[in-house]
Amino acid sequence: PLPKPDPQYERAAKERLGLYDALEAASVYFEEQLGTREGREALDYAERRGISPATMKEFRIGFAPNAKDALKAALIKRGFSESQLLDAGLLIKPDDGRAPYDRFRHRLTIPIVNARGRIIAFGARALDAATEPKYLNSPETKLFDKGSTVFNFASARGPAFDKGELVVVEGYMDVIALHQAGFHHVVATLGTAFTERQMDQLWLLAPEPIICFDGDRAGEAAAARAIDRMLPVLREGHSFR
Repeated sequence: PLPKPDPQYERAAKERLGLYDALEAASVYFEEQLGTREGREALDYAERRGISPATMKEFRIGFAPNAKDALKAALIKRGFSESQLLDAGLLIKPDDGRAPYDRFRHRLTIPIVNARGRIIAFGARALDAATEPKYLNSPETKLFDKGSTVFNFASARGPAFDKGELVVVEGYMDVIALHQAGFHHVVATLGTAFTERQMDQLWLLAPEPIICFDGDRAGEAAAARAIDRMLPVLREGHSFR
């Protein structure tokens, strides 16, 4: 006889599907906002960075308005619950009992997708120079584990296999710029120190990924930390350049 369905597994799978749907709806909302009058600032920033309209569309770049609950109101109107939006990392719940509010505000948004191409999180770049942090990622969720995620993995997989080469850079804006310049075999580590799980993913795409961090002091420090993480796990046929 076939094993009986596990109700707990089915419930968890259904819950994950709901989170995927919420993140997809959020991405559509952010993309729509990029075309509004308020989104002009984000569009200007992307254009100053040299990002073409086609690249913006390909990476689904969007804009999070400078409002506490614009996304929350829009998605609740579409049938999502507040708890779903919290579980997807789209809202922040204050400790003082106030109502949850939007995590991403007045930022350029970039979806982070998994190996199957489904959105699991967002990265967002502040548009106000005084805002900290400059780059903000979604928190860890049931879908998003930062230490296991490589940005642009799904898109870079085919080109990396074809070339037998993979380039690893520091951030998503670097990936987007290089992709537009014709380097489609590029990924990023989302600003985290290298983890063994990320290294295993990189080795799935190429035996000797090329680490290409920024040439400034921060980039050199990140490269030094990466080397410290890499050396203990190197093995025959699996290295880095």
